[in-house]
Amino acid sequence: YRTYVALTSDTGETDDTMDSERVLVTGAGGFLGAHFIDHFSALGHRVAGVGRLASSTSSAFSGNPVDGRISSRMSLPDPAFLDVIRAFRPTLLVDCASTASVAWSVEQPYQDFCRAVDVCAFNLEATRLAAPRCRFVLLSSASVYGNPQALPISEYAPLQPVSPYGYHKRLCEMLAEEYATLHGLKVVVLRIFSAYGEGLRRQVVHDICYRFADPALSHVELSGTGRESRDFIHARDVARIIEVIHRADARGVFNAATGVQTTIAEVADHIGRHFEQRKQVVFNGVARPGDPINWQACTARIGELGYCSSVELSAGLARYIKWFKAVSGVGV
Repeated sequence: YRTYVALTSDTGETDDTMDSERVLVTGAGGFLGAHFIDHFSALGHRVAGVGRLASSTSSAFSGNPVDGRISSRMSLPDPAFLDVIRAFRPTLLVDCASTASVAWSVEQPYQDFCRAVDVCAFNLEATRLAAPRCRFVLLSSASVYGNPQALPISEYAPLQPVSPYGYHKRLCEMLAEEYATLHGLKVVVLRIFSAYGEGLRRQVVHDICYRFADPALSHVELSGTGRESRDFIHARDVARIIEVIHRADARGVFNAATGVQTTIAEVADHIGRHFEQRKQVVFNGVARPGDPINWQACTARIGELGYCSSVELSAGLARYIKWFKAVSGVGV
């Protein structure tokens, strides 16, 4: 956290001339964290990233996204995080420091709990102690809905997780509600549906690209039936949702999605058209533990704040595939 010396002027006094918005991103070395740092830096805000910063996703774009910006390398929970918050004085804290794999949570439920719930509790407490007026945005997940009873899914739908990952996200939401209700923190819970974009190295969009690109595979085998659906949202739009919420001084729970339902078969077909070696896509009929069947979000609540999606799925996938081919050497 000594890198935060950049927050002081040459005279050693605190720099109070900085932009009024100061955005602190935890989990800055991850896929979404890297996009958020890029987005808020482009808006001209003072941005700081905290995290292990060792992930390859942290150099997913044109160089390391934290170059020229304030960064601190630590693995949360870390007591030094309070010093970081006190020095930076964030007006917005985006908490990306959590796990991001349903499959891993099924295999390692206790470890997933520790890395998700314990870290969330620590970050909320650190914010309460060091920056109580800061807006705290918790990245939750649509996994808290499980298999919904009806589509589209509103923020008021029953919460019925079907994976340890979903249960732990729900526990994080309850902690956030506690800190908002009992301690007065300005908390926002963002239930992200299927986020994708440059830098993503896991989950269905990446896995489909990987299978099409692998010359050792004669076909693309995917889990399920292909009729499973997701509501895909590009990482840049997730960042825009956070921006809109912060500007509106909003609180509470919001879905982060496009409101469009797309089947996995449709995604696979679209991705396959971008690869020279056309392979047959085969669905094995086996559902993965913890995966829901169909997702489509109701986006009316975030729409009331003036937000609308800016990255259409076909354009976002084309952008992602271009990045994937560049980093994997396909076609080079």
